[in-house]
Amino acid sequence: MLRSLRWLRLGCLSGTVLLVVGSLSIYLLSERIRRRTYAEPVVAIVVPGDSQSIVEGQRLAAVRGCSGGCHGTEIEGGVLIDDPLLARVIAPNLTAAVRRYSDGDLARIIRQGVRPDGHSVLGMPSEMFSALSDGDLGKILAYLKSIPPRSGLGPEVHLGPVARVGLVTGKYHPAAEQVRRARRLSESYPGPGDSTAPGAYLARTSCTECHGVDLRGGDRAPDLRIAAGYSLDAFTRLMRQGKALGDRELPMMSPVARQRFSHFTDEELRALYRYLIARAGMPDSSPIRR
Repeated sequence: MLRSLRWLRLGCLSGTVLLVVGSLSIYLLSERIRRRTYAEPVVAIVVPGDSQSIVEGQRLAAVRGCSGGCHGTEIEGGVLIDDPLLARVIAPNLTAAVRRYSDGDLARIIRQGVRPDGHSVLGMPSEMFSALSDGDLGKILAYLKSIPPRSGLGPEVHLGPVARVGLVTGKYHPAAEQVRRARRLSESYPGPGDSTAPGAYLARTSCTECHGVDLRGGDRAPDLRIAAGYSLDAFTRLMRQGKALGDRELPMMSPVARQRFSHFTDEELRALYRYLIARAGMPDSSPIRR
């Protein structure tokens, strides 16, 4: 009996030691990933000051989720994740951020996912923003700078055990790494001169946050070849009203469409649809478009 108890205690002690060592290893490895530095260059960007650019910047910011999305209803900052096991992530107050950083630093944070100290941001879809043109990004920054400072939440990232395991196992990646992956996949998109290039640009800079850089979907978002099942009218209704085929509400897409994609112009929706149909391997003359 005593011998059995001794073996039981030894087993419990060994298990505890392994748990502590494993947890410490996960912590150290995840911190090593977090502390990597990236030598991405700061690129000068022109931020216009005219009222027309600011108004257009407001629309572009809404489409990309900068305003009315992750950063709060009035870009004052917002809680993205608050789960002790996963993480606590707060998207920063953008009225403060645009005054704290230079335009070049802001461009690098947004498009490269790299902060001024060289470390990667976490939880930001920089892979989606990485393809933003200088013109569109400049207008978005012009709009953000036009808003008076507001009190709000500051940036905060605290990783829980699930997030740390995800970093170590490769399930999650720093934003800078995601941007590098996006660059490698950029050749799969049509280049300048292709008739579907305008729609491809909209897909890359608006849809990849949920549907992946390759637009093939993920755990909760479908492959965007699903657009082939929609007529242009049905696709427009989905993007403007959040109503899928059969008048269905989609848990993730419907609210995002009403909040963000409803700001697409008619021309942009046609361009986006044309690209998604081409991507699905269907010619413009296909009956599905009627």
